[in-house]
Amino acid sequence: MPERKSLPFSEFPRTFQLAIKRLETPRRGRRRYSEASIKGTVNGFGQYLKAVQAAGLPLELSPEGLGAFIDALDARNLKSSTRLMYMSTVQAVAKEVKYPASERRLILEDCEIYREEMMREVPEKVRKLAAHPITLRDIAQAAVKWRNEARKTNSPNKRRTYFQRSGVLALLSLVPIRISDVNAIIVGQHLQRQDDGWSLTISSQKTGYRHNGALHHSLTRYLDDLLLYGEGGPVISRYTQRMGTPLFCTETNEHLSSRTLALSFKVATGGHHTPHIVRTLVHDALAKYGAYGAQLARILCGQSSPETAKSYEITAGRVRAEKAQKILSQIQKDILPRLGGGNSRSMSRSAKA
Repeated sequence: MPERKSLPFSEFPRTFQLAIKRLETPRRGRRRYSEASIKGTVNGFGQYLKAVQAAGLPLELSPEGLGAFIDALDARNLKSSTRLMYMSTVQAVAKEVKYPASERRLILEDCEIYREEMMREVPEKVRKLAAHPITLRDIAQAAVKWRNEARKTNSPNKRRTYFQRSGVLALLSLVPIRISDVNAIIVGQHLQRQDDGWSLTISSQKTGYRHNGALHHSLTRYLDDLLLYGEGGPVISRYTQRMGTPLFCTETNEHLSSRTLALSFKVATGGHHTPHIVRTLVHDALAKYGAYGAQLARILCGQSSPETAKSYEITAGRVRAEKAQKILSQIQKDILPRLGGGNSRSMSRSAKA
């Protein structure tokens, strides 16, 4: 069994436990940390404490401990963005326990070094999309394909797997929420079935953003499949029976793991992309609508920060630049002929004189 790289929260010194607990409560100048952010902070700072422990140093913040942690990070095969994330959790805890400002500035300097390295790296998703292009239309078409496979198969287990596969593909192609939020959907609580279709009300576990509204009618058949699994019969009565159970569940109505759903998505789309890619595809697909499209993408993805949203864009900048060039060329097309024509008439009159 591989050795843990992070110290368990129960083994944190009490000072740090209390500091992380305080992050759960909002205060002036700082929003409340979400459950996912708290979990990431515990993991990141736990890795700092583990490195300090391995170096034989006291479990506290110190220049020596930070040096040991940086050496440990640099020795591992990690992306600069991952190193930056871990150092940022140390900075957050250091600020909460009122670690001296002069020492915190050193942490920020290390964060900046990792940030600069990250900006020079080609993101993995960019390389994957270049090697294995995919669009939202491809994902929707995969949903259709696996729904047809589910309806053709005679194996109950395969039928269930294929309907779940088509369901998660169809849902994510129109509602690009995180896979952990998809996995948390409870029938009757987050997802309601009315006579005319389905509606979704769920808050992001990471940002707290609340998705609330009716779902497009094209999703109705795919979500109904997750109740009926090809057996037919009245949907509403099956919906009533399933209320309080996970949308994506086992035969005993237990949650499927997020890993299982993610793997199903990956298999269905050619084995190269995880569900998170849909968020990038949504940003790039809406880029042609300018600032309005960027805002729509943030709403669909449940992102509160424009800076965060920027990290999901790959071709958006190019699309906006192309649109800007078209607008400029249209302006030139409308203006330049008039200027040129005016000069010609003027020269003609001068010649006659």
